[in-house]
Formats: sequence, structure tokens, C-alpha cells
Amino acid sequence: MDNLHPADGQNLASNLSNDQNNESYKLSENNDSKQDIVIEKKDYESFGFDVLIDEAKNLLNKYPVNQIRNHIEQIKDVFRQKIEHDENLKKEAFLADGGDVLDFKYENSYKSKFAMVYNDYKHQISIYHKENEKQEKANLVERLAIIDELKALYTEQNESNTQMFKSFRDLKTRWHNAGRIPASNAENVFKNYFFHLDNFYKYLDMNKELQSLDYQHNLEVRYSIIKRAEELVAEENVQKALNELQYLHRLWKEEAVPVIEEKREETWQLFKSLTNKIHDRKAILNERIKNEQNSNYEKKLEIINKIKEIASTANKKSHVELQKAIKEINDLRDSFLTVGRVPKDKNNKTWDAFKEATREFNHIKNDFYKTLKNEQQDNLKKKLALLEIAKEHKDSRDWNNSVKVIKKIQNDWKNIGHVPRKNSDKIWKEFKETCNQFFDRYKNRQNEFNEQFEQNLVLKTDLLNEFKTIQLPENKEEALNLLTSLNSKWNEIGKLPSNKTEINQEFTKLYNEKLKSLQLSQHQIQDFKLQTLIDQIISNKDSRTLDEEIRKTKKVIEDLEKEINQLDNNVSFFANADANSPLLKDVYKQIEEKRAKLTDAEVKLRTLYSVEF
Repeated sequence: MDNLHPADGQNLASNLSNDQNNESYKLSENNDSKQDIVIEKKDYESFGFDVLIDEAKNLLNKYPVNQIRNHIEQIKDVFRQKIEHDENLKKEAFLADGGDVLDFKYENSYKSKFAMVYNDYKHQISIYHKENEKQEKANLVERLAIIDELKALYTEQNESNTQMFKSFRDLKTRWHNAGRIPASNAENVFKNYFFHLDNFYKYLDMNKELQSLDYQHNLEVRYSIIKRAEELVAEENVQKALNELQYLHRLWKEEAVPVIEEKREETWQLFKSLTNKIHDRKAILNERIKNEQNSNYEKKLEIINKIKEIASTANKKSHVELQKAIKEINDLRDSFLTVGRVPKDKNNKTWDAFKEATREFNHIKNDFYKTLKNEQQDNLKKKLALLEIAKEHKDSRDWNNSVKVIKKIQNDWKNIGHVPRKNSDKIWKEFKETCNQFFDRYKNRQNEFNEQFEQNLVLKTDLLNEFKTIQLPENKEEALNLLTSLNSKWNEIGKLPSNKTEINQEFTKLYNEKLKSLQLSQHQIQDFKLQTLIDQIISNKDSRTLDEEIRKTKKVIEDLEKEINQLDNNVSFFANADANSPLLKDVYKQIEEKRAKLTDAEVKLRTLYSVEF
């Protein structure tokens, strides 16, 4: 058995550093034995306000507060950027609606919710530091006690060799697990420990039985460390492997020395080669992250240049063109916020360039809409004047003159242009209702129409009775042609007395029953009914029904879009869910069904808009 030099004890840390030539291998003697927890990295830029807040809450509830700083700060930065983006969008809408920039006030309920979570984090980290300081002082007491016991072990020599060896191993294990101590005491305490450890090894040199026991135990520890390092080479999570590797190096230094001479270099080189393999994987990972961040940086620069290009011609655009440019800018903003992280040294510079480019565009746009606001106020005055004219003729009995006036002001209304959005719907509704009241009276101005309505009732009654007895042909195309013909005849007959309109519902019910009997697909039925409705509107020149159908269809589209957006947001909560999850499948099924309905509604709206009398 070889003679162990004392340097194997006190100077082992420096020997490790000289052999390894890699700063990341070094271990501070004051490191805690606890390993850092590996927290999954997520694309926070793609999350909405509510999801970011939930992520911050989840970090606070699931992980130690001292392990989540980087993630919390990333979430805070992304949240701040999204708040600025949202504020700009709402400010743009406010100004485009005719508001004054001095009157704009931004409100977002998510700000206070996030502030509560972030303040909770600051409170918890403060408590952690206080408790950690208290624990470090307790650890200092423990380490000083261990040093005193180690000193007594070789100076008093009151135990048998076997018991002394056991006590020595227990002291080393206690030292390994003692935890951090205050930084101001660390250097002296550890020097003192290694001084007495060196003295014990000198004593050990003179006691071959103790030395043999120590060599054998330490060699077993080395082999167990090497075995675990081999497992870490295959660990998928590189950061987790690196964290545990750091712990293994400390364990090697404190629990796996000395060993017999012929095994010392052999085991160290094996452990060192495994360490290099793990760090090679870290280098590959860092290079991939670096390439991704550089790629993101190039993408963000490209977006900034596009924004600058749009801003450079913004002052030459019309209202329609500027609205298109605003949409493009908003899309570019969204893209910028979802691109991903860039190199840390370029992050602030990139964000400042992005804000400057959008600020330049906003300045030009705001100037444009200040001018437009004045024009819209003038248009509002003109339309209010036309509304007053409509009110003057609403109850007129000078039919020939008033109908010309009403038709003229309707045409003038179309040519005036936009008014402030907050007034637009209200004034248009009032103008339309006023004109409709006149035309309702105009249409009912002659009583002879009532005789025609009664005759229409007779004709429709005969046609309904005939329809009840008709058997549809087996050929579906012929049957549809027959239904179309009957429906056209029904519509051509004209209006009925106001108290006899229930016959229309009876005809419609029978018509639907006949149509259903053809066993057509739902899509075919929808297309056929839509075409029938269009034919009816055109035949009757029924602009009121047309307008009402357009309004209802728009409402259907708006509701479906909201429902689809809500379902899309719900999907984000299933980011880590199994693709075969029944709940996730049901959400996707709902989205698919609603998108199909949305497509049908959009087709119907385009068809209605194409109607010409």
C-alpha cells in the first residue's frame, strides 16, 4: 500500500483545478449540498396577460423562491412589453375615434393582478434571505463544532482504530452536509478545517490499519460517483446533469480522497473524461441557443426595418391606405413580440429601436387623424342638417315633392363621408328610421292597395291548397325546381292584409317539410334556402328584409368569431396536455364546427351584399 501525501487532503481543491482546466468544474467549498432545480423554459412572449399571471403564480407555488428569479424577471419583462403594446393599440383606437390625446387614460385590470403576484414574490424572497442568513449562522456553529471534534480525534486518540475511522467518516459526512455559512467566515473556517484534516492524514500515515480502511472506503465512494456520472452522460436535461455534476465534484473532493496510489490517477481520469462529455453537451446546447437568439435578432431587425419603411410613406397615404398600414403595423408588432429572445447584450437596444420605429409611425398617424377629426366634425354637422330635413318631411302629405327630397338627402348622406365613430351608429339609425317612417306612409298612401291585398289572400289560399296535394317527383333536381317554381309564384302574388299573414307561416312550414323529405344534406338545404331567400327579396324588391338579413348575419359572424377566439385561448391551457385527451379533442371539435358555421355565414353575407334590384 502506498504512502498518502498530506496534499491529498488540504490541497485537493487546487489539484482538481490544475487537472481540469475548466472553470465550470470548480466548486466553492461554501456551496450548499442542495442542487438547483431545473425549471422548464417556456415561450413567455406567446402568452396572454392571464396566462403570464398564472405562470408566475405557478412558479411561486411549485418551486423554492430562490430558484425562480430568472423566470419571474423574464415574465415581468414580457408583461411590461405587452402592456406597452396594448396601451398603444387602445390609444390609437381612442385617437381614431376622435378623442384628444390629453383625455386618454389607459386602464388594464391585469396590471394590478400581476403587481400583486410580483409583490408576493418580493415578499417571499425577502423572507427567504432572512431565514437563509439565520440558517447560515447555525451552519457556522455546526462546522466549527466539526473542526473541534476533528482536532480532538487525532490529538486525544481515545478510540480504537475501527471506532476512530467510523468517527472520521461521520465527521466528513457531517461537514459535507453542513450547508452554507456567512461569506465573511468562509475562508478562515475552511482553511482551519483543511489544516486539521491535513494533520489527521499525517496521523493516518503512521497508522496503516486506519489508512487502509480510509483508502478502501474512499475508493468505493469514487466508483459510486463515477457510476452516477456515467448515468448523467445520458441525461436528456443537460442543465439538470450539470447541476448534479457540480454536486458530484464536491462529493469527490470531500468524500472520495485519499485512495491508493495505483487507483488515484486512473479513477480521476475516468471521472474527468465523463465530466468533459457532459460539458461538451452543454457547449452544443449553448451554441444552439446562441444560433436561435441570433436568428431571432435578425428577424426582429427585419420587422423594425419594415415598420420604418411603412412609416416613411405614411404621411402620403389616404384614410383607407393608412388603415391598411395600421393593420400591417399591428401585425408586425404582434410578430415582434412573439419572435422569441435575442442575445442579452442586444435586447435593450433592439427593444428601443422597435419603440422608436413605432413611435415615429404613431406620430404621423396621430397628426393625420387630428386633421381627420376636424373633417369628421364638419361631416357630422352636415348629416345633422340632413336629419333635420328628414324630420320636417316625415309627416308630410305632399307626396310628390317630399319623396324627391327624401331620396335626394339619402343620396347626399352617402356622399358626405365619415363622422366620429361614437356618433356614427346613433345618427345613422335615427336618419334611417326617419326616412323609413316617411316611406312606410308613402307605400300605404292609397287605400286601393287593401283590395289588392285581399285578392292576394285568395290567390295564396288556392296555391296553398294546391301545394298540399302535390307529390314531389322522385328526381331531386326536378323536385327542387318544382319547389322553386311554387315559391316564386307565392312571392309574386304579393302582400297580404296585415291581419292575415299567418298563411305565410303555413306555406313556409309546408315548404320546409317538403324540402326535408328530399333527404338533402344540411349544406344543400342551406344553399337552397339562401337562394330561395335571395329570389324572394329580389322579386319583392324588399330592401328592408335584405337589410335585416344582413344585420342578423353580421351578428352571427361576430358571435362565432368571439366564440372561436375564446376556444383558441382555451387551447393554450392544454400546452402540455396529451394530444389524445378527450377534453382537448372536444375543444378542437367545437372549433372545427364553429369555423364551418362561420364560413357558411360569411358566404351568406357576401351573397346578400351582391343583391341588386
